[in-house]
Amino acid sequence: MQIEVLGRPPEAATFEGNGTVRHYFKQWATLTVDGLPTSFEFSTDEVLPAGPAVLDPRSFSVVNGRLQVTRPRLVSLVGAATAVKPSSAAKVA
Repeated sequence: MQIEVLGRPPEAATFEGNGTVRHYFKQWATLTVDGLPTSFEFSTDEVLPAGPAVLDPRSFSVVNGRLQVTRPRLVSLVGAATAVKPSSAAKVA
């Protein structure tokens, strides 16, 4: 399974209900399973950069023994490799 956030511009949106206001963004991604792509729209509080992403573990729940994804939350993999700093023990003398 591969997830790719598309480079389309995000759409700002607002939800008002029960006296609360939530500002968020709508974005599109492509999910590829066994070589078959499917596009889907997801909402996020922060704009994700285009590129590879994974599902956040908080997206999953188990109800009556069945795995469910009620609201997909994506975590971008863009820039994740640059955030890791090598330790001093890993340096070559």
